[in-house]
Formats: sequence, structure tokens, C-alpha cells
Amino acid sequence: MGKLLEMPAEQQTAETNNQPEAGSQIEQEIDFNVWKSAPRERTPHYFPVYSNISRAMQAAMRRWTREWFHAHPEILIRRKVAYSYLVYITTHPYYGKPANCFTYDILDAPLLRQAYASAARRLKGEMELLDTKTFPWFTREYYFAYRSKIVIDKVAKYQQTIFRMFRAETLLMDAILKFTQIDIPSMKFEAAVAELRRAFNTNLRRFSKEFDLSPRTDELLKIATDALLSNAAYEQEMPLAA
Repeated sequence: MGKLLEMPAEQQTAETNNQPEAGSQIEQEIDFNVWKSAPRERTPHYFPVYSNISRAMQAAMRRWTREWFHAHPEILIRRKVAYSYLVYITTHPYYGKPANCFTYDILDAPLLRQAYASAARRLKGEMELLDTKTFPWFTREYYFAYRSKIVIDKVAKYQQTIFRMFRAETLLMDAILKFTQIDIPSMKFEAAVAELRRAFNTNLRRFSKEFDLSPRTDELLKIATDALLSNAAYEQEMPLAA
């Protein structure tokens, strides 16, 4: 999880009319200069600060995915995909573990079991909110709340969709780490910011095959920046980046 990963280029598959509406026109004013003071690796504030940033971004992405999911009930017809979204939005944002694990690692089987276990505590309630009245019985029966354990078991067996979402989270966090640990010290600041924005845009677009989160790029960057400045992340002044 601490390594900077690169995803091969792929064609955009999300259709324009499936883009989430909320926040798609937002242009945030972000003071990227505050990132110059972000903690460096192997300093006391490194893990708590980046854990706070990661959890803020994970929470936002679950919120946006949930909004899209409930606004597009037709996805329920595609049961494997719908199950993956249900489990994803009910997983708890990962707290992380020192020193460089800030998101769910798709190669870590015990950690994935932890993710699915966190979903189990909320999934039943989420399924109770689904409005399936317009669907035929053979579709509705797969979304009754008592089937929540079956839903998790299915997602754990067919993980392609949820892996895509978890991997996007990892790559977004890797982009943050690359920005603060490598790019800011080694290149012109404007170029480093442009590279960060490009990475966010790319990985938000790749987050899902069903909808495009890239219009949320500035919003997510603002959320990450606010989390960096949050008093909950650390109490002392951040050490200056070398």
C-alpha cells in the first residue's frame, strides 16, 4: 500500500449521462501551498495526518457512490454489480496502519475480510432503504434485508467491481504521497499541483464503469486539503517539508 502504483491506461467506459450530478459544476478555491508543510515520512505526525486525509476521502467517495446508487435503481437488475456497490458504501473507511497502509489493500486477504465484516454491521439497514416495488418479484427477492450475509458472501466471491473501487482509493492516496514526498521537493510547485490534479481526475474516472466521478476532482482535493489542516489530525505545528 505504501508503494506508488501505476495503473495502465484504459478507455473511459462510463457514459456521460451516468455522471453524478451533485458537485459536478463545483470549482473549489484550494490553497495548495499548505501542502508544502505536510509531514514527511518517518516523522511523528506522518501516519495520523495521512490517515486522517485518507479517511476523509474514503468517506466522501462512499457518500457520492451512495447518492448515485440510490438515484439509479435500475442498477439493481445487475445483481453482482449492485451487490458490490452496496457492500462498498457500507464498508467503514479504513483507518490504516503504520507506516504506509492507508487504504484497503486488494492483495491482503485478512484486511479484505475486515472490510467486509465492517459492512456487515450496516448492510442490513442499507438494504431496508431500497425501493424495489417497481421490480418483479424475482428481482426484489434478492434485496430483502435478511439476505445481507449472502450479499457479502457473493461480493467476496466476485470481487472485480469492489476491487476497482478499493484500488482507485489506493491510487488516489498514492498520488497524495507522491505529491508531498517526491514531487514538491523535486519539481516546480505548479507542475507538482498539475500532476496531482491529473492523477485525481484519472483515478476518479476509473473508479467505476457505471459512472464518472472525475467531475468531483476539485471537491475531493478540497476535502483532502481540509483534512490536512484539521485540528483532529495532529496537535502540534506540522514540520516543514525538506
